[in-house]
Amino acid sequence: MSNTLQFTAISGVNNEDAVCYILEIDEAKILLDCGSYEDYSGETLAQLQRVARQVDAVLLSHPDAAHLGAYPLAFSRYGMTCPAYATQAAHLMGRLCMQDVVRSLKAREEFVLFDERDVDAAFENITPLQYSQPKTLSGKHSDIVITAYAAGHSIGGAIWTISNGAEVVLYAIDFNQMNEKHLNRCSLMEGSTGTVASRLMRPSLLITDSYNALYKLPTRAKRAECFLDSINSAVKRGGNVLVPVDSTARVLEIAYVINEWWPKDKRRRDSHALFLLARCGRKTKSFAQSLVGWMADSIESQLSDKDGKPFELRHVTVVQSMDELDRKMRSDPKSRTRARKAVVLATLEGMSLGYSQELFVRWASDKGNAIVLPQRGPPKSPTRDLFNKWWEHTQGNLPRNSPMKLVAPTLLPGAEVQVTIKRRVPLEGNELDEWIALDKRRKEQEAARDAILQRNRT
Repeated sequence: MSNTLQFTAISGVNNEDAVCYILEIDEAKILLDCGSYEDYSGETLAQLQRVARQVDAVLLSHPDAAHLGAYPLAFSRYGMTCPAYATQAAHLMGRLCMQDVVRSLKAREEFVLFDERDVDAAFENITPLQYSQPKTLSGKHSDIVITAYAAGHSIGGAIWTISNGAEVVLYAIDFNQMNEKHLNRCSLMEGSTGTVASRLMRPSLLITDSYNALYKLPTRAKRAECFLDSINSAVKRGGNVLVPVDSTARVLEIAYVINEWWPKDKRRRDSHALFLLARCGRKTKSFAQSLVGWMADSIESQLSDKDGKPFELRHVTVVQSMDELDRKMRSDPKSRTRARKAVVLATLEGMSLGYSQELFVRWASDKGNAIVLPQRGPPKSPTRDLFNKWWEHTQGNLPRNSPMKLVAPTLLPGAEVQVTIKRRVPLEGNELDEWIALDKRRKEQEAARDAILQRNRT
């Protein structure tokens, strides 16, 4: 007897929004990812709230906001307390990602949708899995088996098979078919010829994406070379360099590539420092070192080297606040009067909030500085706005389906990027007096209400 399959997109279709889908297999409703970027508004969350209590299981693919950014909200506020599943690595790094997001939001405004305790509670609900480990869903849908396979792209990133009898659904988005510096390629391919793995061939339903379908990209090696050359160009002219990154996913590949390249030029090491600026940066580095078994074979093999320290990132200094960054930059070992320049990998990648936004505002007016974008950034973010302006300036006249041009770092004359800056500051004067009076009235009203309830009970 065949099953009834139905696929519904909540978010992430016909656009590049965060991803969230519902797969229905007969009576079972499985949520495929639960992403949201940092604005936490719009019809997408309203749709998620309407279906949250009906969901029987949640599968999370990658440890970034695009795939799990709304999960703590859905768990703590929408009643989506069903079992959830992710790989062990995605579980650990996804929690850090959301802690970084919450801390960044609370640093700029009174963010009340969820807090770090909600993040911890939500991730305690997740069952961590290994790759290729079949898992039967609990309860009335025990005939459904899920299995995670390596997706590449991010540490612990997964493509999923969802099996029910003869029906097999393959959910494969944001996978990478090529090896990277710190990750092996996805499990879709096997062997030197890159043929599709037999166990993943001919699913009943394939759910995938085409994020780069409209871009004809140069080889990975050429793109990496251009990326590093862009950083080096600013370093040679004595400027600071900002690289906006996510908290726990692609940042690991970017940091590893720069760390391997950094010591090859003594003048670069003397004139500039290399930083990772993130609110959970030390945990990110520590957790990554504990997860080398999830990384590329070349990194895992370093475990057998007595002198090797896998994923040490010894040239990357982790700082967790702007004050700490400023102190480190002032402590130039070559000069007591001159501040040291820096290359800074700063969260968050979209520059809508976080340290990347603060550094962008601080450094953007100096033509000697540079911003190097390793990714396009979330839709409607300052990073995406800046990318679109760069693309129009450097690639706008390309014929359709032509290869993307690799170009030198470019000034964008007359370009304006709108950035909304919010900061929490202490109340003073009349504002403080008004808040104290309002808070006093609120507490008096709550005490009176509690007293009435107590009298009614007796």
